[in-house]
Amino acid sequence: MPEYQPELTDEYFDYLAQRFPVMCASDEFHFLPRAVAASRHYDRMDAFDRAGIEECIATIEEYRRKFGRLAAVESDPEKLTDLEMLDSSIAGILIELDSKEVWRHDPLLYLKIAFIGLDHSLTKPTPSHNERLERTRARLQAIPRLLQQAAENIDRVAHSTLQAALAMLVDCRSYLSETAEGLAPLDSGRFTAALEKTRSALNAFGTFLGAVRSVPDREFAFRSLEVTLQDRFRSHRSLSEVDEIAVEEWRENLCRLERLQRKIDPGKSWRELYHGYLPEDAAGRDTLVLYDREMKRLKRFFESHGFSEVMPAGWPVVCRTPTYLQSVRGSASFSAAFSRDGTEEDYFYITTQASGQRRDRSAELLRKQFHREYKFLAAHETFPGHYLLDSTRRMLDNPVRSQIESALFYEGWAYYVESLLTEYGYADHPLDLLVDCKRRLWRAARCRIDIGLHSGRLSPDDALGLLTTAGFGMEEARGQISRFRLNPGYQLCYSLGRFEIMRLRETYAGGMGHDGFHRLMLEGGEPPFHAIEKRLRCANATHSTRRSME
Repeated sequence: MPEYQPELTDEYFDYLAQRFPVMCASDEFHFLPRAVAASRHYDRMDAFDRAGIEECIATIEEYRRKFGRLAAVESDPEKLTDLEMLDSSIAGILIELDSKEVWRHDPLLYLKIAFIGLDHSLTKPTPSHNERLERTRARLQAIPRLLQQAAENIDRVAHSTLQAALAMLVDCRSYLSETAEGLAPLDSGRFTAALEKTRSALNAFGTFLGAVRSVPDREFAFRSLEVTLQDRFRSHRSLSEVDEIAVEEWRENLCRLERLQRKIDPGKSWRELYHGYLPEDAAGRDTLVLYDREMKRLKRFFESHGFSEVMPAGWPVVCRTPTYLQSVRGSASFSAAFSRDGTEEDYFYITTQASGQRRDRSAELLRKQFHREYKFLAAHETFPGHYLLDSTRRMLDNPVRSQIESALFYEGWAYYVESLLTEYGYADHPLDLLVDCKRRLWRAARCRIDIGLHSGRLSPDDALGLLTTAGFGMEEARGQISRFRLNPGYQLCYSLGRFEIMRLRETYAGGMGHDGFHRLMLEGGEPPFHAIEKRLRCANATHSTRRSME
């Protein structure tokens, strides 16, 4: 009878770290685990030659068979959860590489790998300055080959993906110029040739993208979101159930917004109230300073409200979104360290200025939104949201729980903790309550659009209608829908994940209290919700037994 083999798990993570060193070290590629062994390969770039991809798929499928044989005879619940998490990790990789074949259809994949890889070579911890320079040169030299592989592999691209790639290409050129300026004082001829070849490769890739065949987005709709939902996220719900959850969330928050509007100012619509609101303590402040101050306030508040035992010592660096990511990353986002190295930074990225395609008015609207929603955005991205969750996860002793993330848990948790701001009284101004409801309405719209567009239940006009009803202008709504199309299955994670956490809290937190519930949720990694429920049930049973013996 085969026994659980920790060395097989280590072998799996090490294989992925060697095969995809950039993607495993970044949270931009959520279908791959954060394999810490990737920190040994900052001088290497991921490769996408067709033969290598076929070999990779076969190797990963073999790991799946091995883990499956172990699961078939395992009886320990925690080990079974680990094996299920490993299987879901493999399912996510196979969906992207085999079913969707992103390497054949997504030029963003290559641009992200190239420039995240370059960024990491420059910024990740290193024992010596010379090593930093050498690994940077190595990755610069690898970019032309990677972009050549992209041109060899890509045959057709969805319209939204192509437009996003063209926008990112512009930002990558700017970032490369910034990098060249930064390296110039250090350059004794080591970087000149590599930088010039990378510039030429970017230009050639731009020419290629200009000629590549673009097809309507609907032709690239992943035909089975159910596969993502069931195999990757291990949700037991159907798409119809998830859609019903989002519809109910939509209706509930639309009604709440109308009630708040009547209470605050019957003479104005809730949209007018939202867009006219500027919190007094945010007025006139620099955006980065505002968010740096707010996350520290949030940390102090939640330390005194039940999170002190799980609160990490530090906080992320609040900074502008790197140039190469500004057109494809959310305007506020958390970028987590992936190792236990205490010198590796976490970043809270904020896009504070218009990218190449944004007009001045759009940039000003974005700035006002940042200042209007700063409490909720900071909580979502830092405390007690993504930063707290990531910091706790990567310090777990269990290698499966510390390296595998679930977008369903990850985004569900960050959305859930936003609601703690109003529940715990941190945000109690009536207009803050309105902002909270508006954000919830937006999450419900995203879930409905994700399911609707990729399953054919909604037309693009229906999707636009949801977002304009949720308070967005037509241009902004179109931009959001284009972004949603890039990653089918991700937008539903917010509403569904929060729903599952709330359901579990209502069922099990009575016996352990909210503080105990949050601690148990954070300390177990990011397993499927049905596995979390088993742990909660067991913890409640233990708690009940102890109380009966007292």
